[in-house]
Amino acid sequence: MPPCAVAVACLLASLATPPTGAISAPPRVAPASVANASVPPAEPAAPTTGPVLRIDPLLLAEAAEVWGVISDADDPLWPGWSAASTPLLVYLPGVQDVLIDHPAPPQGFVRYRGEPSFPGWAVFVRDGETTIDLDGQNTSRDIEGVRCLVVADTLSNRRTWAESRIAAGASGEPIGFDELVTSPYDQMALVAHEAFHVHQDAVAPDKGANEFLLMSYPVLSVDNNAGFALEGDALADALSAGTRSAVRAAALRWLGVRAWRRSLLQPQCVQYEDGVEFSEGLAKYVEYRLLETLEGRTPGAAMTWAQGFHGYDDLSGELDRLRDTMTRHMRGEVNVNNAPYGTAPLRMRLYYSGMAVGVLLDLLDADWKHAIMQDGTSLTDLVVKALDPTPEELRSAMDATLASPELAHWREVKAQLAEDGAADLARLVDSIEHGPASALVLEFAPLKMGGLPMSFTPFGIRVVDEERTVFGQIPIRILPGDGFVISQTRASPLLQDSGAQRATFQLQERVERSALCEALGRSSVPTDELRDLALSLPGVDLQLARCKLRWEPERIVITLLPAS
Repeated sequence: MPPCAVAVACLLASLATPPTGAISAPPRVAPASVANASVPPAEPAAPTTGPVLRIDPLLLAEAAEVWGVISDADDPLWPGWSAASTPLLVYLPGVQDVLIDHPAPPQGFVRYRGEPSFPGWAVFVRDGETTIDLDGQNTSRDIEGVRCLVVADTLSNRRTWAESRIAAGASGEPIGFDELVTSPYDQMALVAHEAFHVHQDAVAPDKGANEFLLMSYPVLSVDNNAGFALEGDALADALSAGTRSAVRAAALRWLGVRAWRRSLLQPQCVQYEDGVEFSEGLAKYVEYRLLETLEGRTPGAAMTWAQGFHGYDDLSGELDRLRDTMTRHMRGEVNVNNAPYGTAPLRMRLYYSGMAVGVLLDLLDADWKHAIMQDGTSLTDLVVKALDPTPEELRSAMDATLASPELAHWREVKAQLAEDGAADLARLVDSIEHGPASALVLEFAPLKMGGLPMSFTPFGIRVVDEERTVFGQIPIRILPGDGFVISQTRASPLLQDSGAQRATFQLQERVERSALCEALGRSSVPTDELRDLALSLPGVDLQLARCKLRWEPERIVITLLPAS
C-alpha cells in the first residue's frame, strides 16, 4: 500500500505499508533425463557478463503488465493520466536497486540488458547501498529531481510479514501456504496504486492528509468505530445492487451513517478522513479499476511463472475479494500491523472506504473524476451532489441508523475494543519507561522547539493524552537541528512527552555504567558538557553537536543543548 512522505508541523511522516505476503520465484527447469535418449541434453548457457538481477524478476513482468494499461495516452483507469513518463524503482534493501525508464540515473547505476526485459524501457541496476534501507516502503519519491514510483521487492515484503508475525507471538504456529504467497494480481495492483500517487502529486499536490491531525483523532471512539462498520455494510450493498434504485437506497443509507458518525467528530478529524480517502482511497480505487480493465486481455508469457496466476478471462473473484476486504476493514476485522488499538486500522479502512466510494460514484456520476481533483472537494461532497437528497431523506436515513439493531451490536463490540485498548496502552507506556532494558531519555527543553522533528509512520501512532504520544512500527529517526542525528537501528516504541519536553524509548539491552564508559571512551561518565559526540548504543546511533549526559541504573539521560 501505498504511502508517500508527508511533511507536518514539526514531524516528518514516512509511511510504511502493512505487511504483505510474497510470491515465490519461478521454478528452475529440470535438466533432460539421461534415460530419455531421444531428447539431447541442453547446451550450457553462455556466461553472463553484465549485471545480475537480484530482485524478484516476476516484479518486472507484473509491472510490465500494468504499464500496458497505464502508459496509454488515453489511460482507461483515469482521464488525463498516463504513466508513460513515470520511472519505476524496485529495491531490495541493502542489496539492489532496479531503476526503469529514468532519464538520468544516479551515479552507480549500470544498464541491464538481460531477461526479463521491460519492453520499450531502459533498465538500470545498482548493487549495494539502496535508495531506501527500510523494508516494505511502497511509495513515491524524487530521484534526481524526477518523481518515481517505488516498490519493495518480494523478499522485503516477506521479511516485513515474517517479523510482524513473530512480534504477534504466532511464531510457533504452523504457517499456511496462503500466508506466504502474494497474489500476482495484488502485486500488479500495488504498482498501479503507487504510479497513481505520482499523478496525484503532480495534479493535486496539496490535497493529501496532514498526518499531524492523527494526534487528535479518537481512534478508539465507540460510536465512530461502530459507524464505520455500518458504513462498510451499506457500501457493500450499494456496490452489489442490481438496479439504480437499489444503488441509490444503499447510498442514502451510507450517507446517513456517515452524516451521523461525522457529526461526532471534530472538523480536523473529518478533514483527515477526506485527505486519506483522496490520496490512498483513490489509489486503491485505481487497483479496482485495473482489475476491471485487465479482464479479457491476453497476459504476457512471463506471467505463466507467477504462482496463483489464472489469466484475465474472469477476474470477478478478485473484485469480490476486494469488496469483501473493504467490508472487513470497515468492521475492524483485519489485523493491520498487529496494532488493533492504534492508527493502523483507521488508516487502512480509509483506503478501502475511499475505494468503495469511488466505485459508487462510477454508478452515480460519470464525470466525478474531474471534480475530485479540485481543491475543497471531497468524495463525500460528490456523493451528496449526485444523490441530491431531500432533508427528509437524509434525516430518515440518520434516524434509521440510530434505531438499527446493528448499531447496538457494534457499539457493544467497539466498547470492548476501547476497554482493551486503554489497558494495552497503559502496559505499553509502562514497558517504555520501566522495561527490562535501559531506557534512553532525550531531554529537549533547551532546544525550545515544542516537539522533536522525527520520521515516523502514521501506521504506528498511539495517542496517550494531550501531551504524550507513542510512535512505533519502524525505526525512528530524530533530526532536531544541524549536527544532531538520532537513529534507531531497530524499531523501539518511542514515547514523546511535549509537556515534560522529553522522549523515551527502550534500548535493545541493559547498559551498565562500565559499558557506557567504554562506548564513550572514558574512564567515567562525564558530567561536563560534551560537543560533537558520536555514540552507538544497543539499538541507536547518535551524533550530537552539544549535550550533557548522565547514567542511572534504569536509564541513560541525554540533555540536548543548542549547537551554539
